[in-house]
Amino acid sequence: MSRPAADLLRELFELHRRGGVEAALPLLADDVVVVIPPTLSAEPDVYRGHDGARRYFAGFDDAIDEVRFDLRASEDERPDSALAVMTVSGVGAATRIPIEIDVVVLCTAREGKVVRMAAHPDLEAARNDRDGQAPQLS
Repeated sequence: MSRPAADLLRELFELHRRGGVEAALPLLADDVVVVIPPTLSAEPDVYRGHDGARRYFAGFDDAIDEVRFDLRASEDERPDSALAVMTVSGVGAATRIPIEIDVVVLCTAREGKVVRMAAHPDLEAARNDRDGQAPQLS
């Protein structure tokens, strides 16, 4: 039996905290999909695969320094999915103004790897995405 999705999610963020995106890639499926909606980003997009994950994190370069993804809580939703309540923070690279945003991520796992992560502004929106049917951006 595979481990609970919430455990996988906690390990993923811990690996990222310690070693960045490259350290976390082994827990992401080759065809992982990461959805960042317009409610949470000035540059919303759907990031696909390991190159997409790298592209997402590279988007912080030169814009936000000291980026942190602090996992505050996680819970299994179903055997293959978990919700993570987290805070994304950093400092504006040019302005030095602190930045902090709360995000809820719905994570879907298969065979011990994350296959989909969708960011949401709150728990209600994340729970409405239980079937992975949040709007897909083009």
